[in-house]
Amino acid sequence: MSGLKLTLENVIDRSSRSSNKNGCCLLERVVTGWALAGGVIFCAIVIMSIISIVGRKMFAGPIQGDMELLMMGSAVGAAAFLPLCEMDDHHIKVDAFTVWLSGRSSAALDALAHALLTVVAGVIAWRTALYSLACHENAEVSSQLLIPLWIPVALLVPSFVLLALTAFRRMMISLEAFTEYLR
Repeated sequence: MSGLKLTLENVIDRSSRSSNKNGCCLLERVVTGWALAGGVIFCAIVIMSIISIVGRKMFAGPIQGDMELLMMGSAVGAAAFLPLCEMDDHHIKVDAFTVWLSGRSSAALDALAHALLTVVAGVIAWRTALYSLACHENAEVSSQLLIPLWIPVALLVPSFVLLALTAFRRMMISLEAFTEYLR
């Protein structure tokens, strides 16, 4: 469980690695920075929610459109964490059926899972980008604040692109582990 926490020590430790056997130090830094940006978004949402709740109870009313901002920010912030989870292979795994498999079989299944995630994340990034363009062309806006919807949707695209890149990296690591078992 301690590996799942994104603390300042983990960020410093991760960014201070001098080399990576796959040469992905830049990808790690970008993914870590993107996740930190997602954390900043969540902190801003919490502050906005507190101000809105206090305003609702003590003053005239809440922040207008707070729920719209909460939904948009939560989507963007949560998506920003996905690449970091994949980078460190901390996605939830149900290994009750694979715990008895050999290391080679487990590495092969991991490679297959990461390959599928690479494809799915790529398709989601592509379709999300197309939806963002459609929102821009149709001038779709949110109902209360009239925020152009293409903006938060476009902010999801880098998360899915980074997820695809990190899944590809994990697939290559799993394939290397698989080939080590063949030697």
